[in-house]
Amino acid sequence: MGRATMDRGRALVLLAAAAGHLGLVILLGAFQVDLRDRGRVADAVAGYGRLTGADTKYSFFAPGVGSLPTATFEVVDAAGAVTTDRLMSGANAEAELRAGNIVGRFWREEDPALKRTIAASWAGKMFARHPGAASVVVRVEECQVASMHEYHQKDELRCHLHYQAKLVPHAKLRAAQAADREAP
Repeated sequence: MGRATMDRGRALVLLAAAAGHLGLVILLGAFQVDLRDRGRVADAVAGYGRLTGADTKYSFFAPGVGSLPTATFEVVDAAGAVTTDRLMSGANAEAELRAGNIVGRFWREEDPALKRTIAASWAGKMFARHPGAASVVVRVEECQVASMHEYHQKDELRCHLHYQAKLVPHAKLRAAQAADREAP
């Protein structure tokens, strides 16, 4: 067998694999065919679809898809200057995904004490990142994805505030409490 024949054979195998995957994307994703409990081969194909994302329906741009909740931090220094920060700024995609998962977990949490603990942890991260900070306002909100029509009309982004808390470092809190006790 010559080199050209091997290269052509390899190209055909890759083309067949790509066509097979595209076929599964159409079958499992677009047509939403459920292959579970239809035999071993069907179970294997369904497993492949779950592993590769071929069964995800690719509805990201559908009208009913909302946006993810976000956490933002308003860091205020001693002079009153405000800086806005996020959990992950310019990190890699995996770190952004992890931070998004943490915010999503916070969004679904119903225990106010646990939410306060998480917000305090995030604020601690911001105080470490911004050593001159006097306070941090933690905001968790979800902004609605605008339709294409709204986007072209330049409608304002509508956001739903889910949580907001202002936190100060323990040392500043203790100093303020001591000053309150000493005041006449």
